[in-house]
Amino acid sequence: MYSTSYTRLRAQELAKSTKPFLAKGKSVKRCGDCQMGEFACMCAWRPAAESAVEFVLLMHRKELFKPTNTGRLIIDTFPGTRAYLWNRLEAPEELKALLNDPARQCYVVFPADDSGTTTRRVVQSLPATSKKITLILLDGTWKQCSRMVGLSRWLDGVPCLSLPETLVRSYTVRDSGKSDRFSTIEAAISCLLLAGEAEPAQTLQHYFSVFNQHYLATRGVCTPEPGESHDFLQGVLEARHSNAHSAA
Repeated sequence: MYSTSYTRLRAQELAKSTKPFLAKGKSVKRCGDCQMGEFACMCAWRPAAESAVEFVLLMHRKELFKPTNTGRLIIDTFPGTRAYLWNRLEAPEELKALLNDPARQCYVVFPADDSGTTTRRVVQSLPATSKKITLILLDGTWKQCSRMVGLSRWLDGVPCLSLPETLVRSYTVRDSGKSDRFSTIEAAISCLLLAGEAEPAQTLQHYFSVFNQHYLATRGVCTPEPGESHDFLQGVLEARHSNAHSAA
């Protein structure tokens, strides 16, 4: 089984559960890795990219079990991405170490108006710095994310990156109904564009497009028809294989 920080965290929490999480379409037999219907598996198009920006996912527990979760696509694309379970009282130990690392500049990505505080420093662009830009993405519903920011006193000292309203808007599975409210992956794509990381942003955007198509196919119990984004990701995978072969 494919192993990432997300799948390991999910398995850890599933092992603690006393009853199964029943998602919509629970009768569909799903791929254990991508969580799509087996007839709509998207694992063959899982890309890998690199970026100077590092993401950290701070996940609400309920989000771990949803097939609609998009944070896991970020981890698929950038395999070194860490995922932590949110705790109101304190930061997970590894995340605490990242926040206190003098070689990093950390930001929590969230609309400033929804942060619930007037004292948090807010930026709308990423500075030129020799430090490692580390972006904490809150992964949950908007109500959950608002509570995560508002209740976590240990996040108060972390500046907020507030994204432009219209950088990315392409989530066809779930919609917040607010122009400044992004899905987790849309926020990541916007962050990459702000950082001038157009190539990995494009890869993530195409992977997101494939996710949307395959999820809707799963919901409609039909086989998805490969398109432009599938072709793009196939090219990324072939280039990666060719480079690996040349290096060997």
